[in-house]
Amino acid sequence: MFWTQLRKRLMIWRRPSSTVRKLLPGRGPMRVVYDKAVVHESYSFRARVLQRAARLVFKPLLSITPLNDRSLATIRAIDRLSARRPHSPHVESIRFELGGVPVESMVHRFGTTSDMTILYLHGGGFFSGSIETHRRICERLARKTGATVISVDYVQLPEGAIADSVQDVITAYEALLEQSVHPDKIVVAGDSAGGYLTMKVAELANRRGLQAPAALLCFSPLLSIDPDREDKAVERIIRHRDAYLPVRRIAQIRERWLPEGSAIEGYASPLHGAAYITSPTFLVAVEDEMLRPEVEAMALLLSVRGVEVETHLWRKQVHAFPVLAKVLPESEMALQLAAEFASRAVGELDREPVVDPDAHDEVIVGELVPDDAA
Repeated sequence: MFWTQLRKRLMIWRRPSSTVRKLLPGRGPMRVVYDKAVVHESYSFRARVLQRAARLVFKPLLSITPLNDRSLATIRAIDRLSARRPHSPHVESIRFELGGVPVESMVHRFGTTSDMTILYLHGGGFFSGSIETHRRICERLARKTGATVISVDYVQLPEGAIADSVQDVITAYEALLEQSVHPDKIVVAGDSAGGYLTMKVAELANRRGLQAPAALLCFSPLLSIDPDREDKAVERIIRHRDAYLPVRRIAQIRERWLPEGSAIEGYASPLHGAAYITSPTFLVAVEDEMLRPEVEAMALLLSVRGVEVETHLWRKQVHAFPVLAKVLPESEMALQLAAEFASRAVGELDREPVVDPDAHDEVIVGELVPDDAA
C-alpha cells in the first residue's frame, strides 16, 4: 500500500528494467526527481581526489571486512585513533547525561548567541562513529549558529541493535525538552545512520505527543532499512556509483540491525513514517550515492503535505561529506546552508531562498528513458 501511494506521488511509472536507461553520473546536467532541489554541479579538485580515493581504497576494504564482533571492535579502535585531533580553541565542551544517555555539549567559548539547541546524532552504520569522530561537524555548527550543540553517545552494535539506538536518542530528546528553557527551539541533526535517528525522533515525538523538533538537518540520511532493494517505487534515474558504500553488504548488516526478537518503536523505516513528520526539513544527498533516491522521495512526501523542505543535491562528493568540515569547501558550504536553515526555522534569521551560483537555471526532472531514445 505504501509503495503504491509513493509511486503515484512520485509520478514515476514502472517499465521493464530492460527498457530503462540509467545515465552515468556526471554526464550532462544533473537529473532529479524532486524538481525543487538545489543542484550543485561544480566541485573542487580536493573533493574529486577524495571521491576517487574512497572508491579505490575504502570501498574495497568495506566489501571484504567481516561483520562480526571482532571486526566491529577493530573499527571502533580505528575510530578512536582517527579522532585524536586537536579540539577547536573556539569551542568549549562538557560531558553529562540526558535521561541516562551520555552526551557532550559544545558552545562557543564566548558563550551562545542563540536560544537554539542542536541535538546531533552521529552516523556510522550503527556500528561506527562517536562523539569524537563527529566533533568537528558539531564544533562548526556551534560556531555557525551560535547555538548549543549536544552530541549523543547512543548505543551501537554489538552492544545494541537499531531499536536500542532509537530508544537512546528519543530518551535524550525527551529529557532535553524537559530541561530546555526554549523547548520550541530544539533542532535535531544527523548524518547517514544519524539521519535515520533524526527522522525517528521526529516521528516518535509526534506519536508520543511531545513537542516536535523546530527543524531537522539530515546529511545523506538513511531513510529505510532496505535501501539496496530495487523493487520499490523509488526508481534510480542514474547508475549507482557510491564512493564507498558497498550495496551488497547491506543485506548482511541488516541482519544485525534487526536481530530476531528486536522491535523498533514506530516504523522500521523512516520513509514509511513521513506522515508523522511535521518539522521543517533540510536534506543533503550526493548525486550517485545509494541513499539519494529515498532522500528525494522523502522530500516529495513531506512537501506534498505542506512541510517546508530544502533539498540540496551535490555532484562528485562522498557519502555524508558535510562531516568533513575544514577538509572540503563543499562541506563548509553545506553546513552554512544548514545553519541558516536552522536559524530561520527557530525565528532567528530572515533570508532569501538559497540560490547556488553554479546551479543550472533549468532543472532537469527525472524520467525513465527507453533504450531506443538514447
